[in-house]
Amino acid sequence: MPKAALLIISLLSLSLQAQNNALVKEKDVLEFRKLSIQRLGQDALDTTKWDLGGNFGIQFTQASYSNWQAGGVNSIAGNSIFNGFANYIGKGKWVWSNAMTLAYGVNFQDTIFNKTDDRIEIESRLDYLHSKKWSYSALANFRTQFRPGYENPGDIGDDVKISDFMAPGYLLFGLGATNKPNKRFTMFLSPITAKATFVTVERLANMGAYGVDSGSSYRLEAGAYANITYKRKLWKNVDLQGRIDLFSNYVEDPSLIDINSELIMFFKVNKYIKANVSLAYIYDHDVKFDLDEDPLTPGVPRSQFKQVLSIGFSYDFGAAAKDE
Repeated sequence: MPKAALLIISLLSLSLQAQNNALVKEKDVLEFRKLSIQRLGQDALDTTKWDLGGNFGIQFTQASYSNWQAGGVNSIAGNSIFNGFANYIGKGKWVWSNAMTLAYGVNFQDTIFNKTDDRIEIESRLDYLHSKKWSYSALANFRTQFRPGYENPGDIGDDVKISDFMAPGYLLFGLGATNKPNKRFTMFLSPITAKATFVTVERLANMGAYGVDSGSSYRLEAGAYANITYKRKLWKNVDLQGRIDLFSNYVEDPSLIDINSELIMFFKVNKYIKANVSLAYIYDHDVKFDLDEDPLTPGVPRSQFKQVLSIGFSYDFGAAAKDE
């Protein structure tokens, strides 16, 4: 077994054993329920029923020019995002939390259409309280996108697209433990994780895109997974939220760690107007980039960066609105 896996399992076992002697009292159970769903950004309003709610936001920008000496390109852009949650806080030591993020953004410059954001992400986690700060957990995560993506602005057509719905699609399932010492910090460790990558577009599958074998529409991996989230209020109406996902493949070189991370700063102007700045970093060893136009030259993995600044209308509903 790889050293990385042995290290994770050893640390996990020692931490759980150290916590095993801590008596779990009723007040610890209540605090556990509250902190578990605060991971998704909401407080528990009812400790025996479903909590449903979320947020919808839309941003819009437009620019036009006529006889403008400095020059410029007429453009229009819009972006929308939906965050929803459904959490069940039952009696006893069980908590089931679910979250969904849907986002899509477009930009038009003259006759050129560009996609600026495109995300579908669904996550579900079941926790059973082990001690005051630790719980046994099972986590499932699914990610893909709505529409085709292209390498160059203005490209269109099935023969030049580099991504699409379920191309790629990612499904991850892990068994492990969650450490949540306070409402700011959450760490999920899974030494037993299965990861599936799907490429349902035949042309991309034949190319072996996103790490699948040439001609195959999926790839299965087994490894270790870690998810760490941190939230903090910096100032009044200014919040910081960070997340990093790490995955190591047991079968292939475990030192090649896939990274998916995001850092977001939220600014609340008023109840309906909000702004945020987000920075995203991804490194996936299975995603290759061609550095030249030579088809005989193999692609190489590269770091991926994304930065987005947005301001616009934001509406909270359900339990999220009650938390305002």
